[in-house]
Order: sequence, then structure tokens, then C-alpha cells
Amino acid sequence: MLLKTFRVIPGNATIYTNMYVVADEETKEGILIDAAGGIDKIYNYVENMNIKLKYVILTHCHGDHIAGLKELRKNYPRIKVVINEDDKVGLTDDTINLCSFLGLPENYVEADILVKDGDILEFGGLKATIIHTPGHTAGSMSILIKDAVFTGDTMFKRVYGRTDLKTGSEREIMWSIKDKLLKLPDNTIVYPGHGAITIIREEKEFYDKLDQNG
Repeated sequence: MLLKTFRVIPGNATIYTNMYVVADEETKEGILIDAAGGIDKIYNYVENMNIKLKYVILTHCHGDHIAGLKELRKNYPRIKVVINEDDKVGLTDDTINLCSFLGLPENYVEADILVKDGDILEFGGLKATIIHTPGHTAGSMSILIKDAVFTGDTMFKRVYGRTDLKTGSEREIMWSIKDKLLKLPDNTIVYPGHGAITIIREEKEFYDKLDQNG
């Protein structure tokens, strides 16, 4: 499995957003996880590696994860935009995606494929399993590929995503983390939407201590 991380600060955001190109090493068919911007760098890498992008899978609909969609579509008109069915409305609703708040232009690109919990997208010899992990937004989702899980803004290293934005929920994000993500194998590598990677075993220890401290 080929995996490459790209980072960009979209609009007036204050932190980097992580994007990931994942591709099957043999067929070179691949996906992009989130599209915050910096599409020129992604394009250069994809072309140099002869990767054929099949999907862009959005972990959720916030502007700092979708700002590069229009530019991506210009470079790859056949790419399929994938999002959880519960975040579909957020792609075109500025009060949910917060593009204006982040100083981003309207970036209204509708999804080609709506997914739900348990759906599987295949590319090359790889499978991306959709895990619905609501809480940061109603349709936030994580993507499991082999021993890697891409968690968007649900789980970061030693912290979880904010829940005070529209369609967010503290109760739901804790359920998503404890009942879904922390039940993955201990050696699963966590690739978040912002910040450094971690592993499930270390996050289990963190949340155990969090529970103990009330």
C-alpha cells in the first residue's frame, strides 16, 4: 500500500489539515482522503507516481477539508466525490461547512456517492471500509484500510474533535470513539485530520485514564 501525507492551511484556519493519498502498489489505483487545498502538490505526486485517483473520500463537510474540491475536479473530472449521507447537506450549506467563517470562497461541489456505516469502497486490491463516527459533525466518518484508520476530526492524538459546531454532539463523539474506534486492533495506526499520527493502543490508554479521572 502506498501512503503519502499532504498538509495545507486553508483560508484563515490556524492549523494544518492533513490529506492522504492511498494507492494500491500493483495497480496504482488510488484515493484521496479529504481535499483541503494544495491540489498542485497532490497532482505532481500522483502524476509522478502514475496513480489513478478513483475517489476523494471526505471525512466530513467542514471547509478546511473540502476547500480544494473544485480544483481537484478540474484536474480529475472523473473522480468520484464520496461523503457520508448525513453530511451531504453540509457540502452546500455554509452554516454547516463554515467556508465563509474560514475565509474560503463558496466551494459547493455535490457528492457523487453517499455512503453509510459498513459500506466498502474498492480501489485496486485495497478496500476502504466506512465507519460512521458522528459527533464532530452528524456525518463524520473514519476510513479503515488494512491496519490504518483515517479519523478526520473525530480522533486526534490524545484529544478528540470539537463538538460545539452545528450538527456536533459531545455524546455522539464519545460513543464513536469508545464504541467504534477503540474497538479496532491495538496496532491500528490512526491518521487524523490534523496533527500527528498515533495508534489505537495508546489512545485506549488515554481514554482509560480520562474515564478514571472522571
